[in-house]
Amino acid sequence: MTVSTAAQKTDELLEVLAEDIRHLEATLSTLDTLRALLVKRDDAGLQELLGRIAHEGDVRAAMDRKRETLRAELAGALGCEADRLTLSTLQTLVPDDSRKKLIERQRRLKMLASSLRREYRLTARLVSDCARFNRSLMRIVFGLDGKDTLTYSPRGTVKQGENAALMNLRL
Repeated sequence: MTVSTAAQKTDELLEVLAEDIRHLEATLSTLDTLRALLVKRDDAGLQELLGRIAHEGDVRAAMDRKRETLRAELAGALGCEADRLTLSTLQTLVPDDSRKKLIERQRRLKMLASSLRREYRLTARLVSDCARFNRSLMRIVFGLDGKDTLTYSPRGTVKQGENAALMNLRL
């Protein structure tokens, strides 16, 4: 491959990296929406969001394949191994104008990835707290705490705990 081919592949990679940035920004927005829908308990909104996430997963897989293909082609054009070609390595092999764009996109991707990790932890914590809260409510309302609510009178007769739950599931 020629130098112009390497430059063309670098430009294509820059476009893919820009798409990666847009995807990470959209994912951050999706996590915000997910948290809002969970708090509102909007089942219809959650179902719609789930459908959108499934569709985006397919698009994301195609972009990942394109990035890996470009990486392999670019490595071939630059005469290095594909598994060793990173953005940092590529920055040392391209002209200044492309280097500046690569540095900026790499910086932005690192910042977004850090934000995504933080937002993911916060969302996971919210989901965990919601599940814990729901379990607590179930135990309180239905007496599903796993504890035996039987007691014994002084005469040895068995008494079912009357105040063990807000609702009695026995018929």
